[in-house]
Amino acid sequence: MTPHRAEHLDLCAGYLLGSLDGSERAELESHLAEGCAECEAELARLSAGVFALAASTPARRAPPALRARILAAVREETGRIDAAAERRPSPAPIPLPRPRRASRQPWAWAVAAALLLGLIGVAWKVVQTLESDLSATRSRVAALQKQLEEERSWMAVLEAPQSRVVELQPTPDGSPQLAARVVFDPATRRAVVVCDRFASPAGKDYQLWAITGAGPASLGLVRADPSGHAVIQLANVGDPQSLGAFAVSLEREGGAPTTTAPAGPVVMVGKLGRS
Repeated sequence: MTPHRAEHLDLCAGYLLGSLDGSERAELESHLAEGCAECEAELARLSAGVFALAASTPARRAPPALRARILAAVREETGRIDAAAERRPSPAPIPLPRPRRASRQPWAWAVAAALLLGLIGVAWKVVQTLESDLSATRSRVAALQKQLEEERSWMAVLEAPQSRVVELQPTPDGSPQLAARVVFDPATRRAVVVCDRFASPAGKDYQLWAITGAGPASLGLVRADPSGHAVIQLANVGDPQSLGAFAVSLEREGGAPTTTAPAGPVVMVGKLGRS
């Protein structure tokens, strides 16, 4: 670090007044850069004094003659600049580049084509799925409509004015708890059989019979639910002219060995009345 000298304080005064030459100014600035508290304090004190001196000096207007000469010189210089500008040829306009249309690179077309193909593939799969769902829905609707029509046809058996109701009664070989009713429509030969408390004993099955002039004819087994309830729909019970009664037998599991005669005891019988 450069040692502080008394001459540095004198340089501070000249520094503020702008009277230092190049070497003196460089010496003082180098000394200040190294950090001299005394010189910095002197500069601060002298700066305040210079500001106060400048503020206390009364403002003076320039003499009118001097002001007129300065304005005339300014106008003369301005006229020369304008004349030179008029003689100077106008610069040629700078051509602006014409906007160019952005060209699509081959890879951009390839990407666009790939995206389009992907979208087409997705749309195709969606259409196929929708068509499959629609076809399945139509099939379910058709099946439900068919089932509804079938149920309506069986309801017609119960509501037909010519239908006959046959109440089957237990025989001495049957349980008095058994209950069965047959609704028979002679016009369509259809019948609906409703059975209650028909839970079969272990290893046994109840079998339904039509008793005609030619003898018994099996109408199938009675498959009751766990509560013993069963509803049997018979599409054709035979010629109403030869049908005389309905009967139920208790057979070995699987039913009688033949369809023309019960092998087990007949547990219920109901005669068909004549209209």
